[in-house]
Amino acid sequence: MNEKKMSFRAKARIFLYTAAVITVLGIFGIVQYTKAQKFERETQLTKQMALISLDEYLGNIAGDLEKTIYTSTPTMLSQLSTELWRQSSGAKNSLMMLPTTNGTLGNTYKFLSQVGEFVMALGRKSSAGEEISEEEREQLKKLYEYCTVLNEQVNSMCYDMQNDELTFEEYKSTLLGGNTGVSTVGKSLDDAEQSLSDLPSLIYDGPFSDHIEQSEPKFLKGTDEITKNKALTVAGDACEEEKASLKFAYEESGAIPCYVFQSDNCTVAVTKNGGKVLYMINAQFAGEIQVKYEEAIETALKFLKKIGYTNLKESYYFTEDGICTINFAGYENGIVYYPDLIKVSVNLETGKVHSFDASGYVSNHFNRTESTQIITEDDARGIINPNLQILGVQLCVIPTEWKSEQYCYEVHCSTDNGQELLVYIDCTTGEEDNILILLYSDGGVLTK
Repeated sequence: MNEKKMSFRAKARIFLYTAAVITVLGIFGIVQYTKAQKFERETQLTKQMALISLDEYLGNIAGDLEKTIYTSTPTMLSQLSTELWRQSSGAKNSLMMLPTTNGTLGNTYKFLSQVGEFVMALGRKSSAGEEISEEEREQLKKLYEYCTVLNEQVNSMCYDMQNDELTFEEYKSTLLGGNTGVSTVGKSLDDAEQSLSDLPSLIYDGPFSDHIEQSEPKFLKGTDEITKNKALTVAGDACEEEKASLKFAYEESGAIPCYVFQSDNCTVAVTKNGGKVLYMINAQFAGEIQVKYEEAIETALKFLKKIGYTNLKESYYFTEDGICTINFAGYENGIVYYPDLIKVSVNLETGKVHSFDASGYVSNHFNRTESTQIITEDDARGIINPNLQILGVQLCVIPTEWKSEQYCYEVHCSTDNGQELLVYIDCTTGEEDNILILLYSDGGVLTK
């Protein structure tokens, strides 16, 4: 009898334990599901905000481009060029946060880069007393037309999103009998990319000019091609938090062929030859600023060293929507090499690297032999306008529009009213090669 009672009690305990385990697992599953749902909602909201911001930026760019076509004074052109640079930078940050399909958005990025840099170049030309040519005004009109078309397409995407006719995920419109009439953002962006397929080449003195982008990457010369698996390891080291979920997405052709890997929040491109990280894009917005500029520089330098880019010096920076973008240039033996450009963006809320682009460095860096300066630093100081106060002198290398480089003295000066500028004196001829005006704002430092 006792054995039967004990058996019954044992069975009761097992039943209760099993029920308790099932209950705990059920609660755990609900909690995890709730967290996953919350994360997905936040991710979707981030992407929706990025699309809306991109639409606003493109609208502002189109308006300012139209004004630029008709402006006739250097002052107004300077104001418009600064604003266009800011708007185009914001548009690129928004574009980074949006998903694509199997293609890339190279033409769209190129367009946004050209808008800011080309108009900045025209602003410098106008400030120097030169007239804007009819050919250049025609190029501005062409850029305006492209921007109008692109803006209309993105505006249509925003309208479809608000009416639940656009999704950010491919599977929602194709699997399980879903509404196949619903478009995806990736496909729509690829369609918009096609409208820029015949974007004209603009040759101007800027870091994104075509003559730099189309050059053979000097940094990778003589390096071997790596495997896709090796490239994935390199990508994982650059994007550690997303390492486990990074997957091969597609191969990118062009002047610098790459393997491209993606996770939910990160895109990383690794060069096929040499296995160097070419760019990285993180799809997260910044909230309240918690990190100082000095901390952002330290974070950026640690990241650059980790992925194999050393001997760099920060130059200028700009902060937009909580993202601080810092320009780094090559720096060896006291010489700054401006063609070796790397851009690192840091999220000022989290203090983590938001995006990275080493296209300029990979295209232009090589082991240079130091030039023999015909003029000395004292000679360069003597060439500067006597009405300017010299704050400092730096030996540097700058790119030319003829795909070459030249050594200059970069002379940091100040006017009587406190306006700072950089005067570049050719080390060989002693002539003033260029003058840049420094623009200080709450967001950072720019030049015109």
